Formats: sequence, C-alpha cells, structure tokens
Amino acid sequence: MTSPDTKSIFISLKWKLLIAVMVMLTILGGILGGFTFRQLINQQSYQLASQQNQLAQNLQSSISLTVDQSLLAAQQISLLVNDGSNDDVKFDVGNYQEMLDKRWPDIQLYWELNTIHLMSLSGEVLAHAGNRVDVEDRQWFESSSVSIEPHWRIVCHRECVIQVLVPNLLQGEPHLLFLESGLTDILARFRVNGTFELAVLGPKIVHPVGRNYWARELYSISNKRMSLPRLNKIADNFSWEQIASKGGIYEVNGEYSAIWIFPLAEGANSPAILVINNISDWQAILNEFQESMLGTLLFALVLSGCLVILVAWAPVVSLSRHANLLPLLAEHDFETLKKLSPKSSSLIVDEVDLINTATNQLAERLQNLELEVDEYTSELKRLAMLDTLTGLPNKAMLMHELKKTIACVGRIHDQVALMYLDLDEFKRINDTLGHTQGDELLKIVAVRLNNSVRAMDTVFRQGGDEFLILLRGIRSDQDVRKVIHKIFASLQQPVVLGHHKLIVTTSIGVAYCKSMNVRAEELIKYADLAMYQAKDAGRSNYRVFTEEMLHKANNRLMIEQDIGAAIAEKQLSLFLQPIVALPDSKLKGFEALIRWFHPELGLIMPGDFIPDIEHSEAIIRVGNYVLEEAGAMLSRLRKQGWEDLYMAVNLSAKHYMDPGLIPLVQHILSKYDLPPESLLLEVTEESVIEQVDLALSAMKSLKRLGVRIAIDDFGTGYSSLSYLKQLPFDVLKIDRCFTAGVLEGSADTHIVTTVIELAHNLGRTVVAEGIETPQQCEFLADAECELAQGYLFSKPLEEDKVFGILTQIERDRVWPIEAAPQLGKLGS
Repeated sequence: MTSPDTKSIFISLKWKLLIAVMVMLTILGGILGGFTFRQLINQQSYQLASQQNQLAQNLQSSISLTVDQSLLAAQQISLLVNDGSNDDVKFDVGNYQEMLDKRWPDIQLYWELNTIHLMSLSGEVLAHAGNRVDVEDRQWFESSSVSIEPHWRIVCHRECVIQVLVPNLLQGEPHLLFLESGLTDILARFRVNGTFELAVLGPKIVHPVGRNYWARELYSISNKRMSLPRLNKIADNFSWEQIASKGGIYEVNGEYSAIWIFPLAEGANSPAILVINNISDWQAILNEFQESMLGTLLFALVLSGCLVILVAWAPVVSLSRHANLLPLLAEHDFETLKKLSPKSSSLIVDEVDLINTATNQLAERLQNLELEVDEYTSELKRLAMLDTLTGLPNKAMLMHELKKTIACVGRIHDQVALMYLDLDEFKRINDTLGHTQGDELLKIVAVRLNNSVRAMDTVFRQGGDEFLILLRGIRSDQDVRKVIHKIFASLQQPVVLGHHKLIVTTSIGVAYCKSMNVRAEELIKYADLAMYQAKDAGRSNYRVFTEEMLHKANNRLMIEQDIGAAIAEKQLSLFLQPIVALPDSKLKGFEALIRWFHPELGLIMPGDFIPDIEHSEAIIRVGNYVLEEAGAMLSRLRKQGWEDLYMAVNLSAKHYMDPGLIPLVQHILSKYDLPPESLLLEVTEESVIEQVDLALSAMKSLKRLGVRIAIDDFGTGYSSLSYLKQLPFDVLKIDRCFTAGVLEGSADTHIVTTVIELAHNLGRTVVAEGIETPQQCEFLADAECELAQGYLFSKPLEEDKVFGILTQIERDRVWPIEAAPQLGKLGS
C-alpha cells in the first residue's frame, strides 16, 4: 500500500462522517433555536410596543377626562353663583367672590382644585380662591386665544399641576374661568399596571441646582424606595435624548427594564412622565430557553455521534481494506489484486460490495487495455509528427526541425532558406471538383515537391494548400533558384483528376536565415510575407523577403489601426477638383478627393494609404465617410444656388459590392434632399473586370436608385471593349496616361479619339482627366469630348476656397483657367 503524503493528515471516514453530521445538526439546531429565539424577542418587542401605545393612549385620555371634569366643574360653579339670583339683576363680581369665600372648602374638596380664578376676557382677575396666579400664568392667559373650547397646560412649579382655562357665561356675559388641579387622577388612570414605576420630571433647567435628573427636577415618583435608586442608575448611564429617541430595553445592575418617556405638553422642553417597566422575569425566560436549547442540541449531538459510529464502522473497515488493494492497480499487479479481493456471499449487498465488484472489473479491463496501448504506442509515435493526408512532416515537426536547423547556422550550415508555397486558385478547384478531388490533388503535389528538392531538404505541409520547404546547406542564391525552377517545372505537368486535366501553379515566398539569432516564428512570417508579394505579382511567381516588405506590412498595419481614429477625429478631409464643359469651361461638377491630415505624419495622400486598406473592412468605413461628407458638401452647394452641379465620388471594388452601400446612398439622398442624378459614383475599370458578374449586379442596384455611375481610369485595364456594352454606366473617364500624349500624334491620340467615338455610340458622356495645357483642351473639344478636369483648371481645393471662386463666377459660371498650372499627378 502506498502511504499518504507525509505532509497530509489522515482522518478516518467515520470521523469525517461524524463531524459532518454534528456540524449539520449544530447548524440546523442553531437555525431553529435562533428562529425560535427571534420569535420570542419579536413577541417581547410587540408586547412592549403595545404597552407603550396603551400608555400613550391612557395619558391622552386621562388628560382629556381631567379637562372635561374641569369644564363640568365650571358649569356647576356657575350654577352656584346663579342660584337664587334674579335674572334681571346685573351680574355682580362681589357676589361671585362671596360665593367662593363661602364655599371654597367644599369646592376644593369635591373637585380637587388648587386654584380657581374668574377673569374677564382681557385677563383681569375678577374673583379668586386658592393660590394666586403668577406672571407666567398671566402670559399664558394673554397668549391663549378666546374660543368656545377650553385651553389646558401642565406646568411644574412647587409641584406639577394641570391648568385649564374654560370659557364661561355668567348671566349672558362671557368670562374665563381658570382652574388648577394636581396630576394625581391623571397618574392614577395612566398607571394601568402596578408593575410600572412612574417618575414625573419637570422641564429642563438651564442652570440646575441640587439633585436633578438630566437637568430636570423630580416632582413625584412611585415606590420611592425601589424606584429612586433605579432612576439614579438610569440617569447615570443613559442620556435623555437616547431614551426619548429610541426607548426600548436597558440593562442596569443586571436587571432589564423597558424605559419610555411621555411628554406632558407640546414642545421639546416640557414636563414628562418617565415610565420604568421591569422585564427581568421575561429576560430570565429567554435565558432559560437558550440554556434548554443548548442542552437539547448537545444531547442530540452525542446521540447522533453514537449512531454514526455504530452504523459506519463495518463499511469503513471494508473501505480500508480496499484502500490497501487499489495501489496494486497502479503497480499493474492485477493477479494479486484478484486473489486478495474479498468474495461477497451475502444476499444483501451495499455500496462497499459494489466497489469491490467494480474494482475487479476495472482490473480486468485495465489488463486488456495495457495490451492494446502497447500495440498503439508505436503507431502513435510514427504519426505524431506526420500529416495524415500527405504523409509529409506536419507543422509540429516543422517547428522542431526549423529550430534545430537555425541553431546550426554558422557552424554546420553557412545559411538556410525557408520556402513558403501556396497553390494558386486551389479554393476554386476545391469548390468545383469537391474536397475528395482536392485532397487527391494535395497528395500529388506533395509527391512532386518531394521529388523536386535535394536529399538534405525537407518538405512540410502547413495545412490546407500551404507547404513549406526547409533548404539546408545553401551556399548561394543559385541553389534556391534551382529548386524553385524544378518545382515550377514539375507542377507544369498536367494533373488528371477523374475526367479533368489541370495544370497547377504555386506562389513561393523565400526567406533566408544567415544568423542563429533569428527565431523560427519570425522566419515563417518573413517567408509568408514574401509569398503574398508573389501572389500579388501573378501566378507561378516567387519573391525573396526584404526588409522593405516588413516595413510595408508594418505600415499597412499602422494605417489600418489609425484609420478608425482618423474617421472619429475628422482627420480626413475632402478636396474638390472642378469638372468643366468643353469648350466653354462652364462648371458642371466636382470630384471629391480625400486627404488625410495625420497629427504626427502630416498630410498623407490617398495613394499612400488607400492601397493598404482596400482589401480590408477599413476601406468600407472610409468610403462611407467620404459619401457622407460629399453629400453634405453637395447640399451646401445647392443651398448657395448651384443646383445644377454634381459630385463625383470614387468607390473601391470592395465598397461598391458591399450590401450596405445601397441603404447608405438612400439615406444620404434622403438626409440632404439630393436628386439622385447629382451623385456620380466612380468605379475603376480594373475593379470591374475582376468580378464582372458581381460588378454588374451592384451597378444595376445603384442605377435603380437613380444615381449615375462612371468608369474611371478607362483604358488601363484589359479586355475593356468586350464587356463595355454590358455595363449600365453613364460616364466614361479617360485616364491621364492617354490624355498626356494626345498632341504627339502617337497611339494615344488614336486611342483617345476612338474611345470618345465609342462612348458616344453607346450614348455615354466622356470626361478627360489630367488636362494641363490649353492645347490639350482644344484637341479634346475638337474631338467632341464633353467634360474635362485637370490642373489647367485647378488642383484639388479646400471647400472654402471653392466657395470663394464660385462667388466670383456666379454670373457666367465659367471656371477660370490657372495662369501657370502645376504639372504632375497631384490631383488624385
């Protein structure tokens, strides 16, 4: 048996099971106990809140009852005054005072009054009995508005009393009756429970003297012997604001009490009743509940532990036996394992017995698998580094061999070369003949490549139709060229696939390695760049990697990365070159030409960045930007009164065949309210002939919108006349390479006149580009060319300069000819 790691701590399964059960029971018991305890706490809080609300209601009702009793007392005292008097006799204050002097002991005893005063509405005391009113009482009289309802307040002087100001009619004349009584009845009715202890505290004193509580004087307290020490502790431990804002339960000297404050009047500084409710009995019940829950949980844990040990002992012992047997599987000692495995003969089986059966079955299967693995291992070793289709070394083998060969440069090999091959038009062959025939072609090519290289060279298959050849021991470039010529010659032999006979060509990129510091990945990258250069040069070509290729690739990557920021930051601007009529030079439109004002590199002409992005999605974003800006410029021209002008915009091949072009053109025409014929979209002849069918479909879609189409750079492509009549274009633009030689009487002269005549026969308009001299302009006018543009009229101009010239020629609309035009191809 293999022992556990010495750093590990072995814990038996039965103990783990016991711990798990105890943890689960503890958690469950804790959750249930906590829930029950929370319910008790909530019940306690609910009862205390109910008691607090009941006390508040009792206080209000007690005060209201006292005020009502004062109103009743006032009415009955009025009856005493009016008793036996004649209604016709005017009310006499002396009689009222005489009645009070005579009956005051009875009135005081019956109504429990401390003071009674009869006052006029102005506050003058007409009659009184008991304590006299002081200055504060008079201020209260004056501040109280006269109404039919009684006014009351509770104040504390020598004691806390309730004062009631009652309106009273004596023989039809309104008076005020001031009654003052103690709080005994209010406190008696307020204290609904004998366990409540009450303390009446006066308002807060600014400069307290002597014993006070929270700067308040104590006027009365229930059960002074027990309550006063508790009140002292509460005042020492808790602030008045804390009790007033939160209330609730507080612990003082091990006893729990609920403390509430009930103000006796409105305002922050008013007398108040402090209620102390001893809830120590309730808290004792909660503590007793916690102790009983803890005991129950402990008993459950002990009982469950015993049950777990009793039930789990036998299975754990059996599992321990299996733990000693399982390492035999790792040692491949299957026979010993089968002999030592316990044989189960019981009618009742459990999971441990199932483990025993599964262990024996696993041993049997592993024994059989070992035999199969031994058979396949040798085959896998052979296939690990080979391409399954062609049998050539694969990419993994290429990296291994390339690293090993580069490490030998300078010691065994003077230099090595890596050739990157990509079959021309293989995708078309695969799509036409099917993948089966395509795979067969790859096998044939692999054989021919192997037969074309030297014995020291190795052919690899990268994947798809890409092959790499590692040439070792290269002494000169002639060694590489010989291998390339042999490859081209071997591929020139036709390949028969079914009923088809094909001639396959390839494009080859070559990268030399003369230093062992070059990484394998870099060498593959260099050969790949050279191969793409060979692809661009046409079929059956090869190119050797140069640093200029890498620079161009990096520059193309930089442009693709920066073009997004250029569009977002408006670094791209449109310059306008006028297009005029021949021979009168009247302005007919403009061609929009893009310029990139790079924040670091300065002005970048389109020829320096458009070719780098014309095969990527960036060219579509640039084209969309140019269309949007051209539409806006054309709209501004039309608002200035130049409604008969059109705007020509160049489109790349990728852009005008993009599905999103049609919706964009519709949007621009609608957004700027442009007539469709005012927009001329130019596509080059070369881009059209590459994919005639797709180009024809795209041009028809554009024509349905009403926009016009021009074939740009006409004559620079090939086979132009064979499809010219099929394309739905409106304008034919003769490239400047032909117009430059029209005065020399050479072939250019005949080409230009023939193209003009051909376009007219097809009903098309002709624009001659690159006009730089008046003589060229005269010749083209005689040849009936309708329109011209070039440096004779103007180089591409910024929009504000164009509008400046338009202001000058607004009357005759004749574009001025430059006095000394700059020559050269600067207008693109």
